[in-house]
Amino acid sequence: MGIGVILIMKNDKVSTLKNNFFILKMVWNDCPSRIIMTFIMSIMSFASWTFYTVFFMRYLFDSSEGTRNFRDLITFIWILVIINLIYYLIDSWYNNIFIPVSNIKIQNSMNKMLFVKSQSVDISCYEMTDFYDSYTRATAEASDRAMSILNTCATLFSSLISSVYVIYTMFLITPLSLPFISLPLIGNLYLGKKLSRINYDLDKECIPFKRRQAYVNRVIYLRKYTGEIRLTNVFSILKEIYNISMKGIIDITRTYAKKRFSLDAAMLMLQFPLAFQGMWFVSAFLAIQTKSISLADFIVLSSSIVSITWMTRSFTDSLVQTFSNANYVENLKHFLNYIPQIDENQKGIIPDKNVVSIEFRNVNFKYPGQNSFALKDINIIIKSDTKNALVGINGSGKSTFIKLIMRFYDPTNGEILLNNINIKNYDIHAYRNLIGSVFQDFALFSETILENVILKRVCNEEERKNGIQALKNSGIYSKIQTFENKEDTILTREFDDNGVELSGGEKQKIAIARAFSKKSPILILDEPSSALDPIAEYTMYESIIKLCDEERNGKISIIVSHRLSSAALCDKIFLFENGLILEEGSHVELLKKQGRYANMFLKQAESYLQSVRG
Repeated sequence: MGIGVILIMKNDKVSTLKNNFFILKMVWNDCPSRIIMTFIMSIMSFASWTFYTVFFMRYLFDSSEGTRNFRDLITFIWILVIINLIYYLIDSWYNNIFIPVSNIKIQNSMNKMLFVKSQSVDISCYEMTDFYDSYTRATAEASDRAMSILNTCATLFSSLISSVYVIYTMFLITPLSLPFISLPLIGNLYLGKKLSRINYDLDKECIPFKRRQAYVNRVIYLRKYTGEIRLTNVFSILKEIYNISMKGIIDITRTYAKKRFSLDAAMLMLQFPLAFQGMWFVSAFLAIQTKSISLADFIVLSSSIVSITWMTRSFTDSLVQTFSNANYVENLKHFLNYIPQIDENQKGIIPDKNVVSIEFRNVNFKYPGQNSFALKDINIIIKSDTKNALVGINGSGKSTFIKLIMRFYDPTNGEILLNNINIKNYDIHAYRNLIGSVFQDFALFSETILENVILKRVCNEEERKNGIQALKNSGIYSKIQTFENKEDTILTREFDDNGVELSGGEKQKIAIARAFSKKSPILILDEPSSALDPIAEYTMYESIIKLCDEERNGKISIIVSHRLSSAALCDKIFLFENGLILEEGSHVELLKKQGRYANMFLKQAESYLQSVRG
């Protein structure tokens, strides 16, 4: 049996053992008592099975042949009743109290680890399908897979010890039992390993389809999509995506079905007709025909072959499962060991909060997997105490420019300098802390309004005053005062029936208040007013400009906007087109050039006037 295991595991022994022990070590660090109790309970379960198969049956039939009296048998059975009662109580506590509590502890610990790791991977990874599929496979069942590995290892260990004892007992009765045990075991190890690999490949190919199905489920059940789903025919598209994904899963499953059926059927044929019925035939022949074994030995052999069939099945299934688990753990290790191009924990120079300039020097940038450059030959200097606008059509490079400033990506070529120092040399958290930002696709959380502004728990009165002032600056404070709990009102009713639902424009003002509350020397607003009407947007930008003018202490403001009337309030305007900065200058200067910006501004103004007249 040992030789068979070594032969099967020869090529994969190192990775299989390493990957399974990798998870066991994680579980041990989180909850060592879970590993200890799992092994104890598994050993007790198999020990009980072995005891009744061999020792109890021999004791019982030896008594029937007159070697023991009836009183000894009754005493023996009562002792077993007491022992079983204790065991069942322990088993009930283990399954109903210990396992649920330890599962929660381990699951929470593993989720926290994955949450932390997910914050360190490059943002570009979430835009890569292969990585996202790998990430999904790694995280979707991490805690369940950990429990599977623990239970499998415990079963493997316990079934091995029990099987060896039962096999040894059968061998002592008759050496003819060995072929009926070893051949199915070796065959099932080989076939089971192949079946495990097929099941893994099947699951791997289904992941992209399952991810689309999960997306449809998420969209249908989230409140933010209910309006569009009920008022349009988009549900038909979602249903089509779901059905296509289902068909994809079915087609893949059918592709592997014959191989899975053939291998599983071969394993069952080896296990039962050969081992089960074969050993019964040999036992009956020895007991009845040749009379070379006693009745007690016949009964032990008959019960042992039943037990050894299921024990070896448990052993081979567990061993095969370790191969399967190792493949899944490889995904988890790949994710956990991923080394990001931008280290989210990078230490370095602590930047001066007095920002003098931001410079792009010969910067080119290409997104991973793309052939064309999103930014080309960018050479600009943005100085302190200036208000700057980035304008241009969608896809012109504005948001990419912002992402590079924030160091979500690094330039493909060239460098970005803050106060004449490459931003790669700064402590990344200290550098990003210089930036207050608002994005078009901002997110609000089901917490209080004030916590949504300062993005943490309010710890003191100074933080409260700062958050309230930011709400006033964004123009939403008067609205908030109409709520019963004012700035301590919970946003959304997802967890609180007394929560409030804000309009799109009101939500954006909450997001804008975040940038004000941070009081950073660099303020970036990337299309922050898409839900506001032109007048409300202009008023908001006037407030921003006024605030920046009042804080002329080295602040740099960068505003991305499609509405050029807002850009006109800025000191300098940069017009992006096809990844290039086509024009730059003040509003007046660019109008005098009568170039691309002037043409866009006049068309936009004419369109606005026509809408007003209409």
